[in-house]
Amino acid sequence: MDWIDWQPIYQDIVRRLNLDAIMDNRATQLLTELLKNINPDPLLQLLEQRIRNRTVVICGAGPSLEQHIQTLKERSDYQDLVFVAADGAVSLLLEQNCLCDIIVTDLDGDYNHIKQTIQNGALAIVHGHGDNMDKIREMVPSLGSVLGSTQVEPTERAFLWGGFTDGDRACYVVTNYSPRRVILAGMDFGKVVGKWSKPTHETHFTAPQRKVLKLEIAHELITTLFERVNIPCTILQSVLRNDEEE
Repeated sequence: MDWIDWQPIYQDIVRRLNLDAIMDNRATQLLTELLKNINPDPLLQLLEQRIRNRTVVICGAGPSLEQHIQTLKERSDYQDLVFVAADGAVSLLLEQNCLCDIIVTDLDGDYNHIKQTIQNGALAIVHGHGDNMDKIREMVPSLGSVLGSTQVEPTERAFLWGGFTDGDRACYVVTNYSPRRVILAGMDFGKVVGKWSKPTHETHFTAPQRKVLKLEIAHELITTLFERVNIPCTILQSVLRNDEEE
């Protein structure tokens, strides 16, 4: 994604969420500095190798994710699927003994689960934004060889694929490398947040208003993305009961 194309989309998100663009830039510079000794080229090559011409399952941390993973395990091609976890979704994948190939994270999920999944062979893309600089300082040095991502003008170590939340950013990353097909799992876009989103929650919980707005933005970004690219996409439907959605 070229910055000139993404910039107006980002500026609209800044307006809607009242974000601090200066802090977003500072987070990008911090991430760039911490990753300065990691050569991104082999990691970018590995990223493309894992995605190109494959069926890729992008996992959001919505309440439906557990049922979706169980359903996917029944497919005859399950072993050939590539699983991409949006942040806290890594916790459910670990619980279900489902191999995660790629993590897209702003470090809101369970740190131990993120690190374990990387040690198990997942390629991590760590995102920098104005609200997670403390986590970047604390966690990135211990995660090993990871890629950096940004939502502002990119640098030589923080790349701009597009997307804003972990889930829709994962979609932008994946579609950049020509998968055969994309399946979206656990992308509920509703008013209930999956317990895997935050390590402090033991049950699914009602989304705060700001989270609802972020999910609306994510849904818009994913919709416009797949309208633009020529990649088949299947969205697995929410399995929440009506009383859970209220």
